[in-house]
Amino acid sequence: MRQLETGYSKWLDYIGMDELGARAEELQGRPFTHLPELVKVLREQQAIHGPISPVLESKLDALADGEAFTMVTGQQVGVFGGPLFAVYKLLTVLKRAKQAEIKLKKPVIPIFWMATEDHDYAEINHVFVRQPLSRQLRKEALSTVPLAGKASVGELEFDRLKIELVQMLQRLLLSEAETAYTTMLYPELIDLIQASHSFAEFFGRMMRRFVGEDFILFDPHQPAVRALGRDMFKRLITDHDRLNTALHDAFEDGMPHVELNREAAHLFYHDGTRELLTKQDGLFTTKRGHRFTEAELIRQVETYPERFSNNVVSRPLMQDFLFPTLAYIAGPGEIAYWLQLRPLFHVFDWKMPLVIARLGAVLVSANDEKKLAQEGVTLIDYLMEPLPDHAFDEEEFDQSLYAYRTLTEVIGREAGKHGHRFDAKARHVLERLADEMRVEAKRDQYRLNSRRIHLSTRLLPMDAPQERIWSMVPLMNRHGLDLFKRLYDVYEQTEVERCLVKL
Repeated sequence: MRQLETGYSKWLDYIGMDELGARAEELQGRPFTHLPELVKVLREQQAIHGPISPVLESKLDALADGEAFTMVTGQQVGVFGGPLFAVYKLLTVLKRAKQAEIKLKKPVIPIFWMATEDHDYAEINHVFVRQPLSRQLRKEALSTVPLAGKASVGELEFDRLKIELVQMLQRLLLSEAETAYTTMLYPELIDLIQASHSFAEFFGRMMRRFVGEDFILFDPHQPAVRALGRDMFKRLITDHDRLNTALHDAFEDGMPHVELNREAAHLFYHDGTRELLTKQDGLFTTKRGHRFTEAELIRQVETYPERFSNNVVSRPLMQDFLFPTLAYIAGPGEIAYWLQLRPLFHVFDWKMPLVIARLGAVLVSANDEKKLAQEGVTLIDYLMEPLPDHAFDEEEFDQSLYAYRTLTEVIGREAGKHGHRFDAKARHVLERLADEMRVEAKRDQYRLNSRRIHLSTRLLPMDAPQERIWSMVPLMNRHGLDLFKRLYDVYEQTEVERCLVKL
């Protein structure tokens, strides 16, 4: 957040939570006439994922009346909740929405925008699993399904993968030590798998069950949502040239580098698969040969809004059209491209919402702390410079046996004075003893490496932050099914961007 408010401030319309009031005033000057219908859709969607709290129900009433604001975050709908940073984004939006309510004295609803319009199946179909005696975690991935990588995730078959998901869960838990929580966690997750009929449902049910009831799970990949976005789709088409000019000129020195398609029309057209629209010589075209004039494309939107969806550039604009959005909670990669989007908001005479960095965490158990102490390093030192494996040096071990080898020679010669067979037998016994010493030395090395492998996989898995590798399941198996509700309590008490959580 500090980097956003200092180094990147000139590319933001609002800087930090102190400017919430100014953003709220701007939103109150904009019409959101579709809110009653949007709230109806939100309620229908929540019924799929599980009940929401009475407090959130009343906030939805306020939103329908234009008397509430929203804060939004989002992520792809990874199996078993995806990487931990998805949960951290959700916990952050809960925290910031609560702070905004206190400041503005109006209801603020946390929204989690599930990226069901995304097509990247490889991003959502896997978890990482520990392997014995290895720092490397194994990627457990679901098999492919028809149209994977071509159609939106919201269109992919889910039910055919349920057996694979159960098997994935079994392998995930078998790679962990059984705990007092395992026998409770396993049947709950099985029930969630069986009750779900899409990746969005499974993800949403995970978040509702294990994080809480005070946020909205929003699925944009539904006909009713596309119909509500009809007017925005039209504006993206009619203002295409102005938007593309703004995006072409958006990057400035000092911005973090990120690849954005600056030639696209920033809309997808759905006709069995998802096709990106581009504009060439006055026509909107796709690679599969669709060709539309602007008027023809507008008629398509008017008649078939479900055939259109947003890309990474237009999604934030659609978000700002649908919701009275105070702020977006972003990860580092998202911040990089959001900084280039401000001129696009200005095309519509809007300002860009606050962009707020998500919070993170370092989760450390008592066992982790014990092993760090045994290694004589602090957590900070370890995260800065992880400890490598102890290598077993055969040559060094052989050198350590020099005196023993000398003694073996002496004993062999003395025994040989009584016959050759005594020389051979003495040498055989002593060599076998040397082999046993070598085995024991390797056992000692294994014990040392086992400790270091534990620290590596728990604290810095595959040399990456925990939140990018671990999923919710192993953590709940170790520390309880209420872990992420407890973690929210920690978030409530801190403003540290990456807080230490002792479990």
